Amino acid sequence: LTSTEVREAWTDGAQLAMAAEAGSHVHVCASFNVRSASMPDFCEASAKLLDMARADEGCRSFEYQRELGWMKQVSSQAQSLFMVMQEWESPDALEKHVKSPHSLEFDNTLKEKGILACAPNLSLFGPPLKVDDLKAMAAKAREAGGQATFEDVVAEAKAEMAAAMPPKQPGKKIAGYSLPTVPERNSSRPGSGARARSNPGGYAASTKSSTHGAAEASQRARSNSRPSGAAWK
Repeated sequence: LTSTEVREAWTDGAQLAMAAEAGSHVHVCASFNVRSASMPDFCEASAKLLDMARADEGCRSFEYQRELGWMKQVSSQAQSLFMVMQEWESPDALEKHVKSPHSLEFDNTLKEKGILACAPNLSLFGPPLKVDDLKAMAAKAREAGGQATFEDVVAEAKAEMAAAMPPKQPGKKIAGYSLPTVPERNSSRPGSGARARSNPGGYAASTKSSTHGAAEASQRARSNSRPSGAAWK
């Protein structure tokens, strides 16, 4: 992690300056997906970083944690997830840490030995929020109109859909906004013309003809099966 990456992690550069002026603590959460084959190298490099980082000026806490096994774990036989939780007295203290020789050495070790399965993730946080802090944030968000009701969202969506629909033309259906009409008897629908020509009577006549033929065949079969002579009489 470089000092540039630390600054870019803030959504607004002014927040970093405000945090520095207010003397706010900075909390860092970094995740590492470590290849199983590289576990020895990662643990050795991390042990060295952990020992020296805790001695850095402005470091209030520096902790490593490994993911436990559970149903939706990220870790697998191929890799293990580690979280590094840090707390620094100020943004400047954090920047000095990432510029330190032991931090740069740790970063180079990860890259040169290909220890990680993917790029690490970094997030910066402010101090823990209290109940009053959360209530004040909620009130400020409502005052700024940051929380719309469900009815407002639905009404807005309907208005946008109506505005996006092309104007209706007399006698013309708009594709996608109406059900297809049932084709007429002599429809030009693909395949319907071929059936009409080969069977002028249409589906009903074809069905009637087939039924009549089957009845005649059945009658002939019964006639042929009647025994002759007095036994039948």
